[in-house]
Amino acid sequence: MHIHQIFEHPYFEERPVKDILEPFGFAVHTVTHELPSDLDGGDDYARYEAEPDTYIDQLDNTAPAGYTEIYRAENEDGILIVSVRAKTVFAQLLLFTDIRYSGPEDTVNASYLAVYNERMRQIFSEGFSRENDDQHKPGSLAVAGASYAINAADALQVESPESGKDAAAAVWPFDQTWWKPSPDPRRNLIKSGALILAEIDRLDRAAAKAAAAGGDA
Repeated sequence: MHIHQIFEHPYFEERPVKDILEPFGFAVHTVTHELPSDLDGGDDYARYEAEPDTYIDQLDNTAPAGYTEIYRAENEDGILIVSVRAKTVFAQLLLFTDIRYSGPEDTVNASYLAVYNERMRQIFSEGFSRENDDQHKPGSLAVAGASYAINAADALQVESPESGKDAAAAVWPFDQTWWKPSPDPRRNLIKSGALILAEIDRLDRAAAKAAAAGGDA
């Protein structure tokens, strides 16, 4: 059983698994099995002592259909099995950061990861946090994403007039100092995808907040 690389983060040593994963948009299912004891007798302890990894791998996981197992190992409470179901685009991309959970033969995943990595760069390098995104006018992040997509489309259409790039800059909804198109259309599409992902996440947060308050986003 391969443990998802997200569990390398030290937070998992300090806080419950659900408290960390659920805010990212995961539904989380956990199962805890007691460690076999020599005081209990029977075959379980002998099998565990002989081959602990094999014993742990054969334990039942009661997660519902549609959940992906991402952790199975011993901890201070016994043997913990963690499975998740991604409820948001962000959660799905977070799951894909470990290529062994997204299908190593699927070359499409490289594009997913490129968008995810750009989104993380926007948050952690540029300082555009989710709290910051929530302050924007609804739809402005989508317009920003469209600006980069228009720029990329113009570059990909060899016979397209330069007016396409002018249009992209004209609809950019933020300060022009943040308008940073690349000469590489793929890079601009990655930026576009990350901004659209940010808008989707903003919509999901707004909907969840509205539902909790009994209204609409």
